[in-house]
Amino acid sequence: MRLSLRWLKNYLHTDLPVAKLLDAITACGLEVEERIDLGLLSGKLVVGELLNVEPIPGAEKIRLTAVQADEGQPLQIVCGAQNIKAGQKVPVARFGMTFPDGMVLKPRKIMGIEGQGMLCSARELGVAEDAEGIWILPEDVEVGAPYDALVEISITPNRPDALSIVGVARDLAAKISAMKGFKASLKMPDLTVHESSTEKVESFARISVTAKEDCPRYTARVIRDVKVGPSPLWMQVALQSAGLRPINNIVDVTNYVMLELGHPLHAFDLDRLAGQQIIVRHANAGEAMQTLDGTELKLQATDLVIADAQKAVALAGIMGGANSEISEGTTNILLESAYFRPQTVRATSKRLDKSTDASYRFERGTDARRLTASLNRAAQLIAETGGGTICRGVLDVVGALPEKGSIKVRVSRLNHILGLDLTATNITEVLTPLGFEVLRSDGEEMHVTVPSHRVDVGIEADIIEEIARIVGYDRIVEVPLTLPSAYHPPTRIDATRAALADAAVAQGLCQAVNFSFISEAEDALAGGGPGELIRVRNPITSDQGVMRRSMLPGLLRNVVHNFNQSLDEVALFELGHTYSFAEGADAKRAEKDLKPVAQETPYFAAVLAGGGKRNWREAEHELDFFHIKGLAEYFLATLGLQKYLTESVDDLAWLHPGRAARFLVKGRTIVTFGEVHPSITRKLDIRKRVCYLEIPLEAASEELSGEIKAKDVPKYPAVTRDIALIVDRAARSMDLERTIRKAGKELLAGVKLFDVYEGDKVEAGKKSLAFSLTYRAPDRTLKDQEVIDRHGEVVAALKKENDAVLRG
Repeated sequence: MRLSLRWLKNYLHTDLPVAKLLDAITACGLEVEERIDLGLLSGKLVVGELLNVEPIPGAEKIRLTAVQADEGQPLQIVCGAQNIKAGQKVPVARFGMTFPDGMVLKPRKIMGIEGQGMLCSARELGVAEDAEGIWILPEDVEVGAPYDALVEISITPNRPDALSIVGVARDLAAKISAMKGFKASLKMPDLTVHESSTEKVESFARISVTAKEDCPRYTARVIRDVKVGPSPLWMQVALQSAGLRPINNIVDVTNYVMLELGHPLHAFDLDRLAGQQIIVRHANAGEAMQTLDGTELKLQATDLVIADAQKAVALAGIMGGANSEISEGTTNILLESAYFRPQTVRATSKRLDKSTDASYRFERGTDARRLTASLNRAAQLIAETGGGTICRGVLDVVGALPEKGSIKVRVSRLNHILGLDLTATNITEVLTPLGFEVLRSDGEEMHVTVPSHRVDVGIEADIIEEIARIVGYDRIVEVPLTLPSAYHPPTRIDATRAALADAAVAQGLCQAVNFSFISEAEDALAGGGPGELIRVRNPITSDQGVMRRSMLPGLLRNVVHNFNQSLDEVALFELGHTYSFAEGADAKRAEKDLKPVAQETPYFAAVLAGGGKRNWREAEHELDFFHIKGLAEYFLATLGLQKYLTESVDDLAWLHPGRAARFLVKGRTIVTFGEVHPSITRKLDIRKRVCYLEIPLEAASEELSGEIKAKDVPKYPAVTRDIALIVDRAARSMDLERTIRKAGKELLAGVKLFDVYEGDKVEAGKKSLAFSLTYRAPDRTLKDQEVIDRHGEVVAALKKENDAVLRG
């Protein structure tokens, strides 16, 4: 918002110097983004009065002026503008003046005449973009005085009360009053209205509100027999200083009061309203209207409109309609001052991509309880500038307005948080200029009523923030923080997570970090997960509407992205959580019950995809099941889990049957791995195999025995025996391996499948599986007979439990 310091001083009476005033604006929390000096900061631009304007012989469009700019002799200034005449007051730039575009004014001759300054246009001063001619100033400005300074301030979304001259003045009056050695007071504009007509407003207009939730209050006045024309020069200059273009006296008044008091207003041509009535309603689906800027809009049933008896005449809180705008022929006006629900205005504004000064304020919240103050101020100004008569009374339709109760403030709590030593009296002195009222206080506990214009204040912490803002953050004493330091050893899950991450990096995998939000389509594609989907109430985007039940969707998205970037091979891991409803909970309970109904399960997951030729010596390769299996074995070894069983997986829709397995420790799944089902990769247009593994960290961490200890290098030799077995074709190698390990007991150091054969010399429906068994004792060299006996027990167990026969 652009702020004119000249305009501001109409409401802020203070002895604070300008430089300190600008600092005070920032100290209030209203960040100063840009300064436009119109003489008040540098003294290089002053108000001058044109004493004489004469043409220069031989130059039709260039004239020589005499300008009184101080108490000395008139200045001789050459000017080419055609809108100047004697008696006008204009901005005069002195040599050394720096303009917004960086140009510095220096002496030079024009038509052989050496000027003594420069008359400035609003465009040259950075006030307006399309201004033509010299900027003519109001008659009441003092000749020779620096004119103004414009300040562009940034208002945070929670401070709509500061989107007005009076709002900023109120803050500054409180701030300056709290500063030592300076005084300030707020002077409100005259809100008196003179109802010059004897006729009641009800005789000329009616108001009805059907959308009461979106429009809790609507007020209006009627001004008759106005004359539309240019607004007074002082008002035009004020609007230009704020960055607005003057239009006519009626529209200019509504804009002026909006900038002054912060509440947007709108004026309708009463004679163009069918039935001379206003209906605040929701739009009909597909209803059309044309706004003041000529845009044709198609409305939805959620949009709020101001309508007459036949049609929509304004988009509520955003912009008026072309079918009811003020024109030169307008004589009777209905002036609107209303409160619209911020969420409704924001939704329509964003959907239609139509943002205005009005919507900017309504979206953030306006003062519903002081609508008539703005209404009366504007009605009186219209009567003064347009010569109309104000009808008696106000049309006021009131519904359920936002409530503002009292807030309990503890003085000890406030001082503890801010590190100050304030009394209840000190706090009252700070809050009162801001509009707060202290209902009662016992010196420790204060009950404070919040003014209706402060929509951002609702709890004790907000009041404490107000005190800090006005008293000054610079008065808060710096105290070294004393934080108790306590060592919290990592949990088993922390240790497991760190060990797996280090191991993955050591194997060349990169860490991926994905949102926990995914789309329903991604969830379904990856096979879903346990239980009902947990839906996000207010998703960031439409494709992040549910919580993930598996780590797979995010990693698949990463694979697609990397392949799209022309990578041949992808190796990633991720640490995260999956989400599901707790036992006995569902979405309906989640809506009603405030207690946690969802559970997070920590996971480690990894994905391998692609392949290629790494160097000229290697052959082409593609990452497949055996690569992910090797990675899974490496991770278990990292965790110190040496004894585990392998089980094939055919019950998971997202893994390829026959190319998926799991490792179990004491009957619990520690890692599941395999190739992603081709139906999934085809839908994602992935033309290479994708391998995936996941480790539930809770299960893995519970199997840790504590510290991972290294094994001694074997001191005694091992004995290797190979065994080839004929089994049914459907037999699983892991079942035979389980039997071998069970029968081999403590002497079996390792078992490895090294051959699978079907064909010649093997009976149809059968296959041959060849295993290499390693026997070793940790404390002695095994004797041949010990190996023979134990190996015989293994063969016998295989025959008994797996119907396996030694191959001849």
